Amino acid sequence: MILSWKASVADAKHAPAIGYCIYRGTNPHDPAPELVNPMTFPGTSCTDDWVLNGKKYYYVVRAISAKGAHSVVSREAPAAIPAGNQSNPSNSTVPVPLCRDPDAKK
Repeated sequence: MILSWKASVADAKHAPAIGYCIYRGTNPHDPAPELVNPMTFPGTSCTDDWVLNGKKYYYVVRAISAKGAHSVVSREAPAAIPAGNQSNPSNSTVPVPLCRDPDAKK
């Protein structure tokens, strides 16, 4: 599942974001969604490869400042994964990085 979001904008009240934490729930408005990335993710697009076919997930993102301050969570974005075997066609020649540490064990 390829995820993308708009970059957090700094203003008089908010420091610039140095990265993001991505959370995945299995129910709408999940009060305790799972953190997808163990380390702050620096970009605004990544691949969550730990999803199951036929399941629906609910994602939120939080911006992180250089001082470690977390923003409020983004609006929730639902994502339904189709059932059955999936191919991974790409419309881009640039690969989208994994949200998680690629060396992490599932």
